[in-house]
Amino acid sequence: MVTGFLLWGATMSDTCDLCGGDRLKPVYRPQGTTRGITVHLCAACGLVQSLPRSDREKRNPAAVSSAADWGNVRYGKGFRTGQAMEALARHADLSGGIALLDVGSNRGSFVKAFLAAAPNAHVVAVEPDERVAQSCAGLAELIEARIEDAALESGRFDVVHSCHTIEHLAHPARTLADHHRVLKDGGLLILDAPNIALLASDDIVEEWFIDKHLYHFSAETLARMIEAAGFEIVQQPDPSDRSNLLFVARKSVAARPAADARLAEEAEDLIARYIATRARNLSALTAVAAEIARLSPRGVALWGAGRLFDSLVVHGRFNPRALTLLIDKHLKPLVGERHGCMVAAPEALSESQAGVVVVMSRDFAREIAAEAKSLAPHAEILFYSDLLSRAQTRLAA
Repeated sequence: MVTGFLLWGATMSDTCDLCGGDRLKPVYRPQGTTRGITVHLCAACGLVQSLPRSDREKRNPAAVSSAADWGNVRYGKGFRTGQAMEALARHADLSGGIALLDVGSNRGSFVKAFLAAAPNAHVVAVEPDERVAQSCAGLAELIEARIEDAALESGRFDVVHSCHTIEHLAHPARTLADHHRVLKDGGLLILDAPNIALLASDDIVEEWFIDKHLYHFSAETLARMIEAAGFEIVQQPDPSDRSNLLFVARKSVAARPAADARLAEEAEDLIARYIATRARNLSALTAVAAEIARLSPRGVALWGAGRLFDSLVVHGRFNPRALTLLIDKHLKPLVGERHGCMVAAPEALSESQAGVVVVMSRDFAREIAAEAKSLAPHAEILFYSDLLSRAQTRLAA
């Protein structure tokens, strides 16, 4: 089974978007890439980035896949609205007529929450995806374009909010510099991005380096890029959150980022660990699938129809017909079925005869378990991470 591999030695003519150096070397080929991307590491500053920087290709159909082709479902940003609002309330006065730019407004979750807290504000929402852009129509001044193509006035905004967008851009440093330009003096940047620290998770099975993400930031590399664009960081990411990097920064003066070979060494070690851990976990998925199948006479409801479930079916060869129910409250409105199973809403659990609920989630496992227990109080709750750990123990014996 090919799950990705290390690549050493070659260099590319492309330059690093952070330090401007040309010491990019290929280190990993993601599994299932449809864009033919290769992950590169800047040996000078440690920024991990994918080449080619194909950010304007034709949009592929939605894929709820565990491989590199995952994407285009467009529902994940809503999970980060609460954290962004908490950060904004901590650092900005929302009582007046604040002007805010929302970059990649998606389905409008943040815009709606922001206007509820600041009803006198003026919002400009930038969203290029015509499938979801109209979610902000009537609430904000809507610009249906990529942020790189939006012509915005200098010094117009008090706040720029950007959630899980910067990693998609071919040249994020340029866009951060433009955020600096459109902000008023002392204006606030709320920036959220995926955290490469997730590669260190002991239970990772999905391909983390997906085609649509061209940059893969650590807390240090993203901080350096923010500061290089002319911002002073006033709130660092939560160190306990290995999935996201939420920064708050104020418009200040530009600083030149220093190269740091230490960060390159750390990133190289992290990717090597990820490859080894994921290969071991994918091998264990067959045992996880077998344990769930043995529970089928009790009636198994599996909660989470996304990437972990796809891994279970594709790599663990799990037969979805063994399930009584497949639940996913966020995917149900967007994806009708997964691997031949209809996706149900959580309410269906209370009407089923499921005696076991398997929680297939990493970040929201505890919340899902609590909701499942309220809907099916007599059902046994099992966590994906526990099933995987038991499978690894059996394989090691």
